[in-house]
Amino acid sequence: MLRQLPRSHSHTRLMNSPYLITGGAGNLAWYTAHTLLELGKQVVLADLPPQPPAGMPEGCRYRSCDLTRPDLLRALLEQLRPQAVLHFASLLSARSEELRSAAWRLNVDAAFDLLELCLERGISRVLFPSSVASYGGTLPRPLPEDFSQWPESLYGVTKVAVERLGAYYHARYGLDFRCLRVPIVVSPRANIGAASAYVSRAFIEAARTGRYTFRVRPETAPALIYVYDVAAAFVSLLEAPAGQLSRRVYNIHALSPTAADVAACIRQRLPHARLEFAPQPDVVRLLEGWPSRVVDASARRDWGWQPQFDLDRLADHMLEELARGTGPAPSL
Repeated sequence: MLRQLPRSHSHTRLMNSPYLITGGAGNLAWYTAHTLLELGKQVVLADLPPQPPAGMPEGCRYRSCDLTRPDLLRALLEQLRPQAVLHFASLLSARSEELRSAAWRLNVDAAFDLLELCLERGISRVLFPSSVASYGGTLPRPLPEDFSQWPESLYGVTKVAVERLGAYYHARYGLDFRCLRVPIVVSPRANIGAASAYVSRAFIEAARTGRYTFRVRPETAPALIYVYDVAAAFVSLLEAPAGQLSRRVYNIHALSPTAADVAACIRQRLPHARLEFAPQPDVVRLLEGWPSRVVDASARRDWGWQPQFDLDRLADHMLEELARGTGPAPSL
């Protein structure tokens, strides 16, 4: 007999239950937690480190948990009884290539365990962040929402796997799985070691050292989005009435300035910054393989997605954040 989600819950319990964000020490979790807290939600961050991350948003609780241990994950869900889970825990692209077995265990096996446990515990809403890295190969511009996904990185493979798992659990068991594919994220707390973080790194290094060398061509222009827009999109999708959703996985698009546009924007605000270009073929090939425009018509129609940050507003806000001392997130 197929297991189905329970059809009734205590409304009062759900209203008082927290939102659980796995991968809680990471960049996206940090900003999404802030957005939820501003809406008056209770938020619990869960991650592997025994201590909370530095600068954890005020008002959050933190739980240490090895998400690759189903017994510990079950105990965490039993203790918290969250009304929704935002499953952000994963190894990022470079680390996934270095640690393939660990990446599969965390990125896929732990996601499977989480979906199973959500069925078991009656947790109906699960939000999962995917990526345009899930497409791979030579992509059309603009990139259609339902274009074939043949990722060329293990990270992208794991994203596709969980997208399909979530769609399966929704169709078969009624789990309210919601997923958002995001382009390159610009953030004051970005993991600046990643090649895709070149815009974040340009702002960070120009503000701190007064110089930065772009490893891309001036005309390189993959799709970008500011981290505050990403967090707002996650929360908007999570809170959208289920009846408005026409699909399980959505794309979003914000902006796609050239690297030359980014450099000019920084120079306008930091006129003494020394910004140069020394393109590296492997980095250029990687980033120019990403789409410059992503079709996101379903998100705009179904739950009102609309980015708030163009390049000028992003630049002003990013430099203000850096001036206040917001630092990069730990490399995960």
